[in-house]
Amino acid sequence: MTLVLGLDIGSTSTKAALVDVHAGVRVLHLEHRPTPSDPRALVAVAADAARCCALRASSPIAAVGIASMAESGAVLDADGAPLTDLLRWDRAVERAHLDHLLALRPGLPETTGVPATTKPAAVGLIALRAEQPALFRAMRHWAGAADMVAHALTGERVLDHTLAVRTMLAGADGDAWDAELLDALGIASQTLPALRAPGEPAGLTDDGAAAFGLPRGIAVHVAGHDHAVGAWAGGARQPGDAADSLGTAEAVVRVAEHIDRADAVTAGFAVSRTVDGAARTVLGGSRSCGSLLARWEAENTGTIALLADEDPGRWRTSELTVLPYPEGRQCPDPDPAAVLHTLGDGDHDARARALLQSLVSHARWMRETADRLAGSPSTSLVLLGSLAHRLRAWPALAAAAGVPTRLTHAREPVAAGAALLAAVRENAVSEDATLGAQPVAPAVAPGLDDAHRRFLAAVRDSTGGGAPHRPEEGER
Repeated sequence: MTLVLGLDIGSTSTKAALVDVHAGVRVLHLEHRPTPSDPRALVAVAADAARCCALRASSPIAAVGIASMAESGAVLDADGAPLTDLLRWDRAVERAHLDHLLALRPGLPETTGVPATTKPAAVGLIALRAEQPALFRAMRHWAGAADMVAHALTGERVLDHTLAVRTMLAGADGDAWDAELLDALGIASQTLPALRAPGEPAGLTDDGAAAFGLPRGIAVHVAGHDHAVGAWAGGARQPGDAADSLGTAEAVVRVAEHIDRADAVTAGFAVSRTVDGAARTVLGGSRSCGSLLARWEAENTGTIALLADEDPGRWRTSELTVLPYPEGRQCPDPDPAAVLHTLGDGDHDARARALLQSLVSHARWMRETADRLAGSPSTSLVLLGSLAHRLRAWPALAAAAGVPTRLTHAREPVAAGAALLAAVRENAVSEDATLGAQPVAPAVAPGLDDAHRRFLAAVRDSTGGGAPHRPEEGER
């Protein structure tokens, strides 16, 4: 038995996974906690979840991996005490601060591979300087969720390349902070964590790890951006592979040899590297996933129960279409004015099925646009996340697009994936090891292709004629 521990600091919940990688990848125990906004509480929650897993370990833990949401961090003083709550990726930030950043560096989205939105830390820090100058001057550290936990374990302030890129303060490879930009923003380089190359540990556990139930001397790795970690762990590592990560938000990750960053960011996609640094990725994101389902359930009680009971083999295609954009559309064809809207009339069941069909259609549109940016069709698709297990029709509807599709066995693939990545980096398991997954049989309900075409037409009509990408023959 070879045990590793994975932590996933997510937007809604923090997960810890105790994983055995001796013969395959087996999740032995999972812990879930709500993710708090207070940085001290966040570290305490991660420690409590990890400690509960460590108590279940029947042999020493070989390594620890930490993944987290991106673009979320807190301001700390010289002693590491938080001066702010966690400033999350989905917080409201005035557009004027982004405009100021782009005035300083007009080509920043193209050079970093990060779309021009208000989410990155670079924009948040400009906002902090303008709106709370005294707080900005008092800042001695900017710490993201993953590096706060890594620091509690090791005493080191470090970050990996996938999370560094998302700050918009590092180059396209995330291997160095942009000294010129930091100077223009008035940010000292030592304010930010040190950057670790792929495979390089954050450090070894020190006395602070006792709160996590761990002894000194265990290697700790910042695994990276949660969606990137899940994609890699699910086997999306080679050009042509794609992953769809379903959580509070959704992300489609497409691996490619080369991607034009300017084209990608214009379409609302981010460009980075796989967590092992071996290939390029293009990532499309949507806030409309688990969060939209929860909102829909609050207004239409019974939706999730109905969809959970749907037999994929007996799916009935809804004639309705839902534009699943309660907070605008990030990609493709970014549209901050996009709205949540149902086209057509139907009963509760028809509207519920239309919601799921449309969420799947939007993900398919993201993937097919990523294929266009990568210059080739996807050759495989892996689905990640507990939603795909809870709503049994979801994987089958995704597979109906014609790409060979698998569903990971792990209900929390990011936490398990962070553990697996740490194990690979510590040579505790083969570098080819992946989370177990099962093939998905596609849904064969009549009318699904027509429903997808109606979805694309509805998007086009809602954006004033800006036609979405329609896949060429052979891309399907």
